[in-house]
Amino acid sequence: MWTTIILMVLYEGLTKGEKTMDNKGKIDVQAKGHNGPIDFELSIDDGRVTDLEIKQHSEIPGIFDQVADKLRSDVLENQSFAIDAISGATVMSEAILESADQAVKNEGVQLPEKEKEQTRQKEEIQVDIVVIGGGEAGLVAAARLLTAGKKVALLEKNGYLGGATILNGSNVTATGSKTAKRIFGEQAKKDTPQHLAADVSNESLHTNDQNLTQVMTENIGEAIDFISDFVNLNYGKAQTQTPEHSIDRQIELPSSSSYELVKKAAEAFTKKGGQIFLDARVEHILQDENGKVTGVVAEGRKRTLTVHADAITLSTGGYGANLNMRGKKAKG
Repeated sequence: MWTTIILMVLYEGLTKGEKTMDNKGKIDVQAKGHNGPIDFELSIDDGRVTDLEIKQHSEIPGIFDQVADKLRSDVLENQSFAIDAISGATVMSEAILESADQAVKNEGVQLPEKEKEQTRQKEEIQVDIVVIGGGEAGLVAAARLLTAGKKVALLEKNGYLGGATILNGSNVTATGSKTAKRIFGEQAKKDTPQHLAADVSNESLHTNDQNLTQVMTENIGEAIDFISDFVNLNYGKAQTQTPEHSIDRQIELPSSSSYELVKKAAEAFTKKGGQIFLDARVEHILQDENGKVTGVVAEGRKRTLTVHADAITLSTGGYGANLNMRGKKAKG
């Protein structure tokens, strides 16, 4: 008898959970992310989604924050979870969308029918220079070109900015910069590009490319000062100094996050007239009959973008992610 009563109570509880929720309320949802569960809350009012608020997650903040913001705006605009995932974060964004869709259906909420798919858009723009790659290198290069009076467009294949930079902290080398002099005082005078190059070679067991190392060490100071002024970054002495180096030269941002630089650099770049296109994977380089570069064609999920330009700056990185480009020494 008691077994029968318990089963009846369980059955009643389950059936109540399937009934339509009130016209206004909140739904707690959990999605499975790369690094663990993603907990978020959906707000429903009169059969419409009015908010999607992230409560807790274990993903890389710099990437996740951009993805979550884009998903939220797309969901609210389309009133549907049957929307495109974010390029470069497909698994994460699809998990959120699918979990949200299932949670809403479980509550008996009927969202408006999604409008028919729009035709693929074609867009053309004219600039002086197009920068390919939205990591730190691309953002700094684009900002520098902008201050030189050029009309600049930056193209990034993913649906978020940061590239490999976003996976790291903000700790960087400041050799030869005014920033280093401010932070390290008299000690900064002991550091030189040649000194840094020697430390880099020792640190990498002399497997580094000496020419590329020289380019880096001779320009890093000026680059740090430029982007600090352009974005108004407040660098300080890094808590962790590279142990293989013979002198303290590492600096970092207050947040210790590279996302601070990426976010502020993008905001400053667009505020000063630069253009940023996400989900824009460059597929073709355009050339005239004499072989001169005249622009690029980039493909996205819903758009083909043609950028006419006098020059191209490649800041794509990707070396470490391409197995075919790695030498024998890098195996394992």
